[in-house]
Amino acid sequence: MNPQQSFIMIATSMLCIVTLLSSSFSCQAFSQPRGRPILKNSAIFKRVPSHLNLFHSLLQKPNASDSAPSSSSSSQLAAPESRIPEKELNVLNKGFGLGDVPPLPYSFNLLPTNADGGFIRNEATKLVIRHLEEEDIPRILPEVVREFGSLISASPYKSAQPGDEVATQIENFLFSLTVLIGLTQRVRRRKKGYPVDNTSRTERHCPDHNVICIVELTPITSEESTQAAKFSENIVGIGELSWQPPNPNRNAPPFVLPFFAKQILAKLASSVDENGTVLDAPQGYISNVLVYKNRRGLGYGRVLMAALEGIARMWGCSDVRLHVDADENSGKIAQGLYRKLGYIGVPDRGSTRNRSGDGRVGYEWMGPGMANEGLYMVEGMPLLYMRKVLAE
Repeated sequence: MNPQQSFIMIATSMLCIVTLLSSSFSCQAFSQPRGRPILKNSAIFKRVPSHLNLFHSLLQKPNASDSAPSSSSSSQLAAPESRIPEKELNVLNKGFGLGDVPPLPYSFNLLPTNADGGFIRNEATKLVIRHLEEEDIPRILPEVVREFGSLISASPYKSAQPGDEVATQIENFLFSLTVLIGLTQRVRRRKKGYPVDNTSRTERHCPDHNVICIVELTPITSEESTQAAKFSENIVGIGELSWQPPNPNRNAPPFVLPFFAKQILAKLASSVDENGTVLDAPQGYISNVLVYKNRRGLGYGRVLMAALEGIARMWGCSDVRLHVDADENSGKIAQGLYRKLGYIGVPDRGSTRNRSGDGRVGYEWMGPGMANEGLYMVEGMPLLYMRKVLAE
């Protein structure tokens, strides 16, 4: 075997390993999608909780304190989002005024934090929504890997072995490579769907895999003058809209599939909606929603979702779908955001059959309330499959 053949075999093996280890990239953010903790120190392995909290609130008897949120909790939810003008969210959500191409970059002024209408020094004053570009990928790669990382956790039945740290480093490298390739594919695929981005004048495809990012603009001031000469730019969040088969039992793959392949998969694994309509065509799907940890609680998640829903309207989508962590602890923030925005669980109408032999489907054995919450097992992880109807 000559050196060239050996290199090809090694490269092929690495690609197979990357594909097997990378399926978690398309899960939602806000929590570890596989329930695996991010390691603060790779030599210290944390244990995975032995139980999940699924629909705990539905199993508890409601009381007066649960039905009406306290004024303190309401103010805590409203205050961080006060810097986002509601009118801007409406513009984003309604499709930027509609058109063939999203008018990105789109910017707006953040509301001041001081009571006198002024901004604090070194505080962001503007927010920009734009397409993610290839030159942005190295900047966001560490944060994406930390958030969606598929790190090895030690078994609770045995202590960490000397080779575990090396194995973790190898998996981190392979996962980082997967994210790098996947994001690059997405950026290039997006450019093929919009004429303004398709500078190579290749055949225009159906718009797909639109990854956007939100950028904070902070004035840079000198000691002699308070007038801003320029702005520093910091990416603080990303999100993606793509066409995906309406299969609640599968996440979007880490790599980009051709649109015709998605059409074939949608027909082979069709699903039934709550009205009994068979869905056998790709649907609008939101994924990879990530707000940097140090910027959460400021309303940026709402900005991302409004922009993605607005692009979906431009694509002609009647609704959008997504997966989210079903655990009421690790997925609490994400679930709360999506429910507040109008997302509801997609009931299992036969795509998942239990093994009891009694004819019931999905999670009906847990009761009617559970069956209608949209709970599915996706690659061994309990996720909620949710959708939102985009009103005209």
